[in-house]
Amino acid sequence: MHMFLGCTEELSSILKAIELLKTSIKDRSFDLTIFEEVMFFAEKEALYIALIDKSNLSVKTDYSIEYSPNQQQQLLKTINCTKLNNINLLKSYAKARNPLSDIATYDLDNQDSGFVTLVAFNNKRSNTSAPASYLIELVLPYLHKAQLFRYESMRAYNSPIHLLTGREKEVLDWISSGKTNGEIGMILGISQYTVKNHVAKILEKLNAPNRSAAMALNNEINIT
Repeated sequence: MHMFLGCTEELSSILKAIELLKTSIKDRSFDLTIFEEVMFFAEKEALYIALIDKSNLSVKTDYSIEYSPNQQQQLLKTINCTKLNNINLLKSYAKARNPLSDIATYDLDNQDSGFVTLVAFNNKRSNTSAPASYLIELVLPYLHKAQLFRYESMRAYNSPIHLLTGREKEVLDWISSGKTNGEIGMILGISQYTVKNHVAKILEKLNAPNRSAAMALNNEINIT
């Protein structure tokens, strides 16, 4: 695994990139600047990352750095043609444009995951150490999780659930876990009557007719 990582400085940089991604996952703060920083081992131009829904191949969230709309359109057209069943064809598309270009994916073959992360990048023109095509594999799991959390945050912001207070969200999470008002009261250290009031406010804010509808809304945004 570490055959290319003989350079202590390079290994240190990879570990720092992973720690940065872990922090962005925890804080839900993954953005374009962080994406560019953790991809230090690739060329700065022609960088693209997308979270793709496997069910319909739609892009749920993406970032690009000097990766033109036309390039994105052509890449996504190829994805739709191949149905993500032929990664080698995607790689060939990239290399036909630039011999140093490459494509990497994560969670493509995981049947328990509804999303795949795709990264397009260029290997550096003069690289005396590990190529980007190798190093990308070390950060891909964290890039994927950061993308999932970013998408979940976007969904939550666009959902009426963001109108709930912290306590109401807490109660809703326990409702989604199948707990009764009495059980929630015991867990949170509040009375069953207080829980009942929280539930009433939750249903009102979510415009949900019952607990099941509120649970469905909550489950929709919790994809991680």
